[in-house]
Amino acid sequence: MKMDIYSTLNSLAPKITNLNRDFNNHGSTDENRKDFPPTDDPVYILGKKYSSLHELNEIRSDVRTNIWMTYRRNFQPIGDTNFTSDSGWGCMLRCGQMVLARAFINLYMGRDWRWNYANLESIKQLLDHDGQEEEEEDVKRKIDEELEKYLIYKNLLKMFNDQKTESYSIHQIALMGVCEGKNVGQWFGPNTIAQVLRKLSMFDKMNDIFIYVAMDNIVFLDDIRKSCKISQNDDYDDDDDDETKCQEQQKMKTLKKWKPLILFIPLRLGLSEINPIYFRALKTTFTFPQTLGILGGRPNHALYFIGCCGDDLIYLDPHTTQSNVHIVAQDREYLERLLQHEEQMMIIDDIDDQLTTTTSSSLNQRSADDVSYHCERPYRMSISLLDPSLALCFFCKNEEEFNHWHQLMMGKLFHEQTQPLFEIMKSRPYEWQNDEDGDDLDCIGSTSKIYSWIIFKKFTKF
Repeated sequence: MKMDIYSTLNSLAPKITNLNRDFNNHGSTDENRKDFPPTDDPVYILGKKYSSLHELNEIRSDVRTNIWMTYRRNFQPIGDTNFTSDSGWGCMLRCGQMVLARAFINLYMGRDWRWNYANLESIKQLLDHDGQEEEEEDVKRKIDEELEKYLIYKNLLKMFNDQKTESYSIHQIALMGVCEGKNVGQWFGPNTIAQVLRKLSMFDKMNDIFIYVAMDNIVFLDDIRKSCKISQNDDYDDDDDDETKCQEQQKMKTLKKWKPLILFIPLRLGLSEINPIYFRALKTTFTFPQTLGILGGRPNHALYFIGCCGDDLIYLDPHTTQSNVHIVAQDREYLERLLQHEEQMMIIDDIDDQLTTTTSSSLNQRSADDVSYHCERPYRMSISLLDPSLALCFFCKNEEEFNHWHQLMMGKLFHEQTQPLFEIMKSRPYEWQNDEDGDDLDCIGSTSKIYSWIIFKKFTKF
C-alpha cells in the first residue's frame, strides 16, 4: 500500500512540478519569462555577451547546449534504500551535475561548441558534400573533428547515467553525501554538493581535474597552485651526480602542467533574504569567461543560474521528472561504419534512396536518447528572489586562465564593487596550515561498505 502511494505521487510529480513552474511568485502565469525579452540590456550566458534584439537564435543555441539534468524515475535503487527516483529531494544534486557537465564541455569541446538535435546528421551532410567549394582534405578534417567531439559528448553524458557504476551518477553523489551528514533522500545545500563533488573527483583518474571548495569566504591562491601544478616527470635517479640532478630539477620546472580547476565558492549573502548590496557583484560574475554560473535558488528549491539580463537571472530548472535514460558509449569504429558506407563516400547525386533513408533513421535513433538532456527554453527570475545561500562556480582550464580569473576578480569585483563577495589571500595563515582535507579519507574509509565499489569501479575513458 505504501509503495502504491509513492508510485502515485511519483507519477503526479511531473504534472505538479510543471504547474508550479507556470506560476511566478505573484501567482500569475510565467509564460513570458520562459524566453528572452526584446531589450537593450545585454544578455550574458556563462561569460558570453548577446543582444536579445539581434542574436536570439544564438542565445537559444548556447542555452540548449548546456546539459540539463532533471529528476529521473525508474532507475536502480540507490544503495540499500528503496529510492528509484530523486523527485522531491535531488534538485541540488542535479544542479551540481549540470555545473560539472558544463565544465567537461568546456574542457573537451570548448566553450563555443554547440549541441543540436542532429549532430550526427550534420556529419552525414559533410559526407554528402559535393566537394566543389572546399577541398576534400578540409571536409575529411571537419568530419574527423565533429565525430571526435560527438564521441566525447556521448561518453561525457554516460558519466551521469543513473546507475551506481558511473562516475557522477545520482547514486554516487547521494551515497557520498553520507560524508557530509546527509542520508540518501535528504536535500543538499550549495556547500554540500560542492564538497561531495570534490570528494568524488578524487576517484576520477580519467578526467584528472581538481575541485577546490573555498571555506569561510576565502580563496587561498597558493593552495590552488600547489594542487593544480603537477610535474609530468616527478622522479629522477638518486644515483645521478649533483649536476645531473640539478639539470633534471630544472627540466621538471619547465615541464610543470596545470590540472584543470573547478572552483566552488559557497557564500551566504544575508540571513533570510539576500542583501541587495551584492546584486551588482553577482551579475558581474556572469560576464567572466571562466564562470560556470551559480548554484542556488529559492529555499529548498535548487536552480542552476547560467546568466543574467538586467535584474533577471537566467536559470535551468531541474524540477521536472523524466524517465531514466541509459546513455551508451558509442564506438568510433561503429559510427564510421554507419556513416561511411561506400555509396556515401562517393560524392554523387544518385545515392540509393533506400540506403539514405535507412542511415538517416539510424542516425536519428542514435541522437534521440540525449534530447531529454537539453532544455529548449530557460526561465528567468528576479535577482531579489534569490536565496542568500549560494555558490559561485568557475572553471580554469590552464594556469593562464586562472591568472586571468584572479585579475578579473581583483579589478571587477574587489576594486570596483563597494561590497566584495569573498576574499582572496595568497596563502593560509600559519595556524591554518594543517586545516586542509584531513578528514576526507577517514570519512570515506568509515563508510567503506558503501563506497568499496567506488574505488574499483571502471571509469569511462574518453
